[in-house]
Amino acid sequence: MVPLMLFILLLIALGLCFASNKDIFSPGKFYHLSLTVYFADIFLSEHSGDVYAIYLGLILTGMVMSVVEAYSLSGRQASLTRFRSTDVCPARFILILWLLTLIPVLAQCYMIHLTGGLGSLATAVMRRVADRRGLGWLGILVKLIEPINLLYFGFGLAYRKRRPVIWWLGYGVHLLVFAAVALPKGSRGFVLGQVVLMMVIYNYLRRPVKLRYAVVGGAALLITAAFLGAVRENLGRIKNLDDLGHMRSGTLQWSLLSYGLMQLDVVFERDFTDYQYGKTFLTAATNFVPRAIWPEKFESGGVVLTKFAHGRYYTGKTNMTPGIVTESILNFGYPLGILWAFAFLSLVILLMVRFYTCLLNRISQRGGVGRVYVVALYGGLASVAGRLLVGEFADIFIGLVPKVAFLSIVVLLLRLRLCRTG
Repeated sequence: MVPLMLFILLLIALGLCFASNKDIFSPGKFYHLSLTVYFADIFLSEHSGDVYAIYLGLILTGMVMSVVEAYSLSGRQASLTRFRSTDVCPARFILILWLLTLIPVLAQCYMIHLTGGLGSLATAVMRRVADRRGLGWLGILVKLIEPINLLYFGFGLAYRKRRPVIWWLGYGVHLLVFAAVALPKGSRGFVLGQVVLMMVIYNYLRRPVKLRYAVVGGAALLITAAFLGAVRENLGRIKNLDDLGHMRSGTLQWSLLSYGLMQLDVVFERDFTDYQYGKTFLTAATNFVPRAIWPEKFESGGVVLTKFAHGRYYTGKTNMTPGIVTESILNFGYPLGILWAFAFLSLVILLMVRFYTCLLNRISQRGGVGRVYVVALYGGLASVAGRLLVGEFADIFIGLVPKVAFLSIVVLLLRLRLCRTG
């Protein structure tokens, strides 16, 4: 009965979300996407009353977010002005982006070398948490391929091209480079998230993406994520295409439907008492310090949670992601931690909605480079509230800060000699 009531309430929340704002890439849509996909197992399996109560709170928070989003848009024009610059995309823009692409490419090559070379790539992906421990700085450099590729794509939409076919072929090559750099990371979110971000850029720079296309595309990405998850779990066994049908976890792995619940089940099945008092949140800053300099630096929320869940069987080969509620419990206990989680989540939601309204107000007032920058920046920020439901605070922060900084630096480099082109 409880799952049915929650399901009905979720449907109401989704209806309110779309009724309050037709834009399918508003922050509220990303929040409700996480709430629906990563918590779907709450309707399929039995969970404790505490978990149901937390999920109810998350649904109600989403409803409030929809109301705040609708209020922030009141009095605004119903649609954005989308247009392309009359200027041709400067060739030096693309030259600079290709030169910057060398940074993540060389970083990934060095990462592969340090973890055993191409011959050990499959094993390195399965053991990525343990084998890449202490190589966080390399991981940050590898992730720079994402904003570079997004800027490349954005320029293609915002500017005219003298030879469009050749231009887009060049971008196609860059997209293949992105795939070659991203796939060895073993992160489905990093690879498939790029597709979502490209849709966000297309939505705001060219024309609105229709809901039916977004639903079909989202379903395709979900199935692809399930397939890649099964492949990742069986990398050591898959030698050819015939082996795909005999994977241990099946051709599709649907564990992502419970990503938001596994950590809650852990902390509510057994009492966690080794409170971290904010240390896991501080890892958002301390993780930038190399472990060689500070070997005993604070452990992230995922490490603390996984050690608690596995006990003496903890191997360090993989870590769970705690989500904001569980991570807050790990730090401040059950009552105070839950209050902290919802207060922090509410603050993030307010900031995201504020940034969203700024995007809508300013995107049509900026030149080509400025529009691409604002939209690319929004693409990285819009999903923060949704990611907090299932992700690790430090991981989200560490991924976000270098991306924002790098986007700003690249745009500054492009503007140094910018005259009449944007």
